[in-house]
Amino acid sequence: MSADWSRLLASPEYLGDLYDRTPPSAGSCDPFYVHIDERGTSVTLGFDTRILPVNSPAEWHEKGFNAFEFHLAFGGVEGLRVTGWNATAAGSIALTVHEELFEVALGSPGSGIAFRASTARLASTRAYLASGII
Repeated sequence: MSADWSRLLASPEYLGDLYDRTPPSAGSCDPFYVHIDERGTSVTLGFDTRILPVNSPAEWHEKGFNAFEFHLAFGGVEGLRVTGWNATAAGSIALTVHEELFEVALGSPGSGIAFRASTARLASTRAYLASGII
């Protein structure tokens, strides 16, 4: 994983404040959600991690939350390629930024999803109590 994943998520408009500018690595985030909206040329990706934010609300600790999920919404999507989706593809995340263009790949060229996007934003976050261990 390039430093772009960490740099993007560490910024305040993403997860930077919650994680004190040290967000979870791509390897500790499991993609669990993909929504492709051809009408708005957008792709929303959902990630789950067991690394709770260091600056989480006291309520999360009181409720025993042990999992955190977040969704990244990418807009102005171009060059979308879907060549399959399976557990192996879900385990590999690559995000790079070139000249203000986001390049995203989940999986490999043989089995995965890849696209370029002109915008990215944090769409939602949620802490919860998960059973079992990932």
